[in-house]
Amino acid sequence: MKAVVLAGGLGTRLYPLTKVAPKPMIPLAGKPILEYIVDGLVRHGFTDIIIAARYLGTQVVEYFKGHPYAKPVILDSKDTADAVRLLDGVFDDHFIVSMGDTLCNADYREIYDYHKSSNAVATIALKQVENPLPYGIVYLDEHGDILLFIEKPLSIEVYLLSLAYYRQKGASAYENLINAGIYVFNPHILEILERNPGLMDFGRHVFPYLVENGYRVRGHVLGHSVYWNDIGRLETYKSVAWDMLDGRIPGLEPAAPMASKGVYIHDSAIVRGRVNPPVYIGRSVVVEEGASVGPYAVLEDNAVVGKGSVIQEGIVWRDTLIGEGSRIYDSILMNRVEVAPGSTLVSTVVGTGSRVSGELSKMILDPVEVTPPYA
Repeated sequence: MKAVVLAGGLGTRLYPLTKVAPKPMIPLAGKPILEYIVDGLVRHGFTDIIIAARYLGTQVVEYFKGHPYAKPVILDSKDTADAVRLLDGVFDDHFIVSMGDTLCNADYREIYDYHKSSNAVATIALKQVENPLPYGIVYLDEHGDILLFIEKPLSIEVYLLSLAYYRQKGASAYENLINAGIYVFNPHILEILERNPGLMDFGRHVFPYLVENGYRVRGHVLGHSVYWNDIGRLETYKSVAWDMLDGRIPGLEPAAPMASKGVYIHDSAIVRGRVNPPVYIGRSVVVEEGASVGPYAVLEDNAVVGKGSVIQEGIVWRDTLIGEGSRIYDSILMNRVEVAPGSTLVSTVVGTGSRVSGELSKMILDPVEVTPPYA
């Protein structure tokens, strides 16, 4: 069974994090987001995986070089469907496609088998959410076929469509079902993409085209217990990290042993201070005496937390030094940040290579060479 993970987007909503790394390579408790997705595919039997990268794609290639099941490639694609179009000739059977920026613990094999049991050209995994506006909303008939697909609709559109389609009595009459970014395709889709070069994006172009032109497109509704989140904004990035530390994503765990409930500490870490779960402490991290880490803190590899410092609801990337007596609340510190002793940071993001002075209102940004987080 073959799979494609699309990892080429710019991730502009996650700036400045994506200034130095493609969104799928942003670290999440010891591994990049993309690795969790690949691990999930492998766990469900997909051992021939193509990772389609573009923006800062060399990071993806270097990280997954030599992976036993995943082959990273850099494609000069214009959008998601165009990336699959450029892979024409690779697929001779049904194949699954996953976005590289959504974290989900769904059974990929179950979605694949559901698709193969029908004669649909495409199947879209769907998830119920409270607010469908940031996503693609989907309406189903009573058989599970998709009647209408609209990418990122306006609120008035959702209201009017609900009035128009509620008589269909499908699941979508009562639930906000959105595109979850996991698709299964009949290889016939490659012929359709080749004939229609203007179909560049799956959500905006391909799925509306298929539905409007009479192709059968199925919807596979993920269960309420299935975890799904689109890591597209800083707030969702943090919320996914906290969910992982809380153990709310069965099958997806931080990349360190669990020392006690909610406490994940790598064997090479040195912890002399206090740990307040839930926390993740990565490789070669040092937490000095009198420091307090957590609740809700992620310390990536080689981070150092000085004596008497406090980190709560904070994500600290690798090679970062937090000086003595500093206070870090609700903040993200990227790679190689140096925080002077006695500093306080509240609800902020500090970019790679920055140096923070001891005054709350003053930040000194030295002109340093920016390197990828997983170089």
